Amino acid sequence: MFHRTVYGSLSALVVVVLGASAIQCSSSSRDGYEVSPDAAPPPEQFVAPVDAVDAAADANVADGIEQDCAGEENTQIYVLTQRPDAIHRFDPATLTFSLVGKLDCPDRNTFSMAVDRRGYAWVLFKSGAIDRVRLSDLQCQEVVLNNVPVNMNVFGMGFAKDDSSAGESLFLHPYDGLYRVDLSTRGVSWVGKTIFPAITELTGTGDGKLFGYSPQTGVISRFDKTTGAALETYRTSAAGNGAYAFAHWGGDFWTFLDLSTEESTPGSTVYRYSPATNETTIAVPGAGMSIVGAGSSTCAPFKPVN
Repeated sequence: MFHRTVYGSLSALVVVVLGASAIQCSSSSRDGYEVSPDAAPPPEQFVAPVDAVDAAADANVADGIEQDCAGEENTQIYVLTQRPDAIHRFDPATLTFSLVGKLDCPDRNTFSMAVDRRGYAWVLFKSGAIDRVRLSDLQCQEVVLNNVPVNMNVFGMGFAKDDSSAGESLFLHPYDGLYRVDLSTRGVSWVGKTIFPAITELTGTGDGKLFGYSPQTGVISRFDKTTGAALETYRTSAAGNGAYAFAHWGGDFWTFLDLSTEESTPGSTVYRYSPATNETTIAVPGAGMSIVGAGSSTCAPFKPVN
């Protein structure tokens, strides 16, 4: 799963050692990591990965119909930029970007993005507006959510597959915690607080898991989709204060973090974190653009790809 006033402070500095191909670790979109003004620092206690099975999702699940993973658009990572507002495709195999196209939606100034199983990117703008953008031709359609809490204009977001059906749900994470969107009604409901007291980027997987990423600490956490509790946590080296985004693909997490301070700098750095080895590597030192959102659908491979 940025661009505005920064409330948080750095809790970690990214140190890149020249010539090193990997950074050993200790354990999706804006100009800076945004925390609630009254928030306490993120907890330092971490839960070891577990094999717990998520509880069943709410009975009223997304669409209620099977959503096939047809088409190449549904299996890739997409990233969102601003200045200009555009969508690019990122290939984890070749570590290259290709332009899908510039957005021509009514709103401007992109903030975050999630990709669904049907080949659409859900793009959030700084105004709080959401457009559903067809990835095949970038046609925009406004999305209106119901029962949105007051003052919840911007947030990180990501889709996760439902446990009790072939459908999926959209999850949102503003300052105060985790919310779920029922896609059949577009209704927003509260899930619970998480370990992150800030806008958090989200990504889901085809086996029903939901993860969040904090650039302030470089922490990735797997959330219980019914309570927001942390089921697993990983600490990565992708930490810093800048535009950030987050996606899962092929068993690894891909974070996009822009620590540049001038327009002439190389833009976002792409980090790859592998839970299997507990190692962060810098996959792309400079993407040449500032990435404020990322998404991979629940059709994307969630196991390692050779």
